[in-house]
Formats: sequence, structure tokens, C-alpha cells
Amino acid sequence: MKLLKREEPLRGRAVALIFLLCLSGMTAEPARYSVPEEAERGSFVANIAKDLGLTGEELLARQARLVPEGEKQYFQLNQHTGDLMVREQMDREELCGQSEPCL
Repeated sequence: MKLLKREEPLRGRAVALIFLLCLSGMTAEPARYSVPEEAERGSFVANIAKDLGLTGEELLARQARLVPEGEKQYFQLNQHTGDLMVREQMDREELCGQSEPCL
């Protein structure tokens, strides 16, 4: 029985070590892009695939998509190329009101 008691903590430690090793390879950094208020529909913003170090095929395979916080979808993502484009023109007053700065 003493042997079993020694194996249990080792098993838990092994699971914790594997979990930590998996998490250590994952990093999350927010990407920020500046878009002029006057940017017209179809204006190029950035290539998300390039910024993430992925190909368009990898974006497509991972089913990358944009999820808006509000009701309007201001951007569109081309999953094949990774291009982020303006879908709808933005109105600063509508988005931020009188707050400064507007981010």
C-alpha cells in the first residue's frame, strides 16, 4: 500500500507538468489596428494571417472569424487570404460619444 501512496502524488505531478508544458507554448497578445473614421467600405486594414504567423489555409482550417461586441459588424475577414477589411463605415460619435480618447 505504501507504494500506491507514492504513485498517486507522482501521477498528479506528471499531469500538472504536462499541463504546464502545454500552456507554456501558448501566448496571447492583443493585436491593435488603427482605422481612420473616414475609411470607406472595402478599405484594407491588415493581414491577420501574416500578423499571426499563419497562412490563409491555416486560418480557414481553424475557422477564424470575427465576433462583434455590438450589433454592427464593422470589419470582415477573408479567411482565404487573411485580409481584414472595413465592412461598414464607422461613426466616432456613435461608437464613443464624447469620451476622449476614442479607442
